Amino acid sequence: MIPVLIGLLVGGYLVVKNWEEIEGWLKEFLPKLQTALKDTGIVDYAAKLFSSVEGNVMRLVHRLYYKENGKWVEKTTVREIDESEVPAWAKEGLTAKESDVTDRYEKELELTV
Repeated sequence: MIPVLIGLLVGGYLVVKNWEEIEGWLKEFLPKLQTALKDTGIVDYAAKLFSSVEGNVMRLVHRLYYKENGKWVEKTTVREIDESEVPAWAKEGLTAKESDVTDRYEKELELTV
């Protein structure tokens, strides 16, 4: 029983530490992506952030849409995170069905997606 309690304490500590890493990844990834798009001459683009929770895993999906040679292209980046590492505000109201969380993340992380 004591190893389980120690494991929970260590796990709780790691959860807090890992969420900051994920938050940092988003804060670094999105501005770099916007800069890269502008540098390549892609002007028409849109981005959305989707999330879902299934089992013990939260999926964070970033979808980027842009025009290349007159045609729209979709690029998708997916990050799967153990649900125990996700703060309550991020998983609130999520189900197994993917939902748009763009506004929530923009507000909470002070980003432009």
